[in-house]
Amino acid sequence: MAPGPVSTTPAVSVVVCTYNRPLLLEATLRSCLANATRHDLPYEIVVADNSPSGHAPAVVAKLPPAEAPIRCVPSHPPNISIARNAGLRAARAPLVAFLDDDLEVEPGWLDALHATIIGAGTDGVIGGLVPVFDGGAPPDWDPSASRFTRVCGLPDGAPIAPEGLLRPAGVTFATANSIWRAATCFMDEEPYAPRFGVSGGEDFDLSLRLHRRGRSFAWCAAPPVRETIPLQRQDLRYQLRRAFSGGQVYAGVVIHNAPAKFAAALPVMAAGLAQGVVHGLVALACWPAGRFSAAARLIAARQGVTALSGFGKLLWWRLVRLYHTERG
Repeated sequence: MAPGPVSTTPAVSVVVCTYNRPLLLEATLRSCLANATRHDLPYEIVVADNSPSGHAPAVVAKLPPAEAPIRCVPSHPPNISIARNAGLRAARAPLVAFLDDDLEVEPGWLDALHATIIGAGTDGVIGGLVPVFDGGAPPDWDPSASRFTRVCGLPDGAPIAPEGLLRPAGVTFATANSIWRAATCFMDEEPYAPRFGVSGGEDFDLSLRLHRRGRSFAWCAAPPVRETIPLQRQDLRYQLRRAFSGGQVYAGVVIHNAPAKFAAALPVMAAGLAQGVVHGLVALACWPAGRFSAAARLIAARQGVTALSGFGKLLWWRLVRLYHTERG
């Protein structure tokens, strides 16, 4: 389904994965159509519809005619890796950019990613994310919104990596707001591993696998995209669950990609145990005072999140199905 005709071969395919969020998907697509390029960069949009209701075609039908063609591809069962792989199979361009269905972009967003990957000559480029909170302000347990933000002070085109000395502080190798060379990054039959598709971490798994194959990555310093944070995801209980899941995913990906899995598991689990115990004790010590002190409540929340991440690394083998908790 396409609001506008296919007039030229795209330079970039923009894959948008969606799951149970039709209103946010519509905002994402309108933002992309309005702001993706200021230099007539030819691109297409592929919507990988992973929702049980199959809402994407109805959303696309509401959009005004546009130069960029939009196609919807179904992807089942609900699993973010299955959605990403379906989008990749449908993509026609040599470069593939990714958005999620809760993002809105700044003017010239795709121009900046395209210029960075061409200028840096890398296989992939990652850009920043800033939150837009339902309710108007970040939650009181994270007033600086650090848990919801992906930014760094690196210049445009700076080399980065998912591990080692080039791993930038505060930057997670997530697929949202990224661009990749299809020929060098998506050679595997299933580039995004379905084993991580119900927990998250499929993008870290891919980037780590590619890094160890010698692929290179760079940072895009253009203005970051805006991510809508619904009230459900601002809840501290949800973020504790997400932290535990994130620790599991980190350990699972590192161990899965290690040549000697048992040898890789021991230090990761030991570090997770130490992290969980130390930060957990601090959180428990500060929690009672949090009833009377905002500072103590903030410390307890942050330490609790860090502790749950550590315990996730310790108990990594049965992944929390976090993806299936998302509600529309």
